[in-house]
Amino acid sequence: MLERRVQKDMENLTRPFYDEYAWAYDLIITQPVSAQCDFIAETLAGRGIASGAKLLDAGCGVGNHALELARRGYIARGLDLSPQLIAEAERRARNVALPISFTVGDILYLPATNSFDAILCRGVLNDFLDEADRLQAFLSFAGALKPKGLLILDVRDWDATVAGKTLAPVFEKSAETPLGNLTFRSVTRLDSETRRLLVEEQHTLQEPGGEKISAYNFSMRCWTQAELQAHLTQSGFEALEYFGGYERHIRVGASDRLVCVASKV
Repeated sequence: MLERRVQKDMENLTRPFYDEYAWAYDLIITQPVSAQCDFIAETLAGRGIASGAKLLDAGCGVGNHALELARRGYIARGLDLSPQLIAEAERRARNVALPISFTVGDILYLPATNSFDAILCRGVLNDFLDEADRLQAFLSFAGALKPKGLLILDVRDWDATVAGKTLAPVFEKSAETPLGNLTFRSVTRLDSETRRLLVEEQHTLQEPGGEKISAYNFSMRCWTQAELQAHLTQSGFEALEYFGGYERHIRVGASDRLVCVASKV
């Protein structure tokens, strides 16, 4: 008889994507890394930051963007709170001769060394629910950047996310892996009062000996452009630009992503 194992992870414990399934993250969540790095490199160059500059990927995940930017000549450092994601990033970088390093750390408490020419932060800011933490993230970025250093980030745009998740609250994708077929399913409910997404995730791995299920519930808090602008200005950033994705022609609101470019004063 096949065995069925169910593991329930309650809110505030480790999200399976960041822990036991870190190795499978980009099998399920795919991103156009090269195209996004085209936008990032062009934006850096447009603000006077050339290859050879020091770049921090804050919340780097499995390190794909940091690796691609290192291939383009930047001195890249990836940082993430998850030891499992960092271990996967280091595995991917192990046999490449690139100016890149990875470390476990918290983006809320970056050393205030004014040492980076640019910081990249993709999607991570949605995980901060508390107002103090949301502001602290930008203060932390400002302390780590050199004067005139560049911050490139993306967050979930609240209005566009509401429209998308109202129509399609369920996301499901399967992938064949060396350990068996892995199915990821996510169901999102909206809390309009707090601009939060209430998410129920489930990973189901069909192993040779049975089925393993890892379930996890958590919240994310979306952003508005006005809120983002207020936090950036208060933290000492200027020359703000906004886009609806990692292409300059995409207008704000055309996707559920809000991309922002800002320079430290």
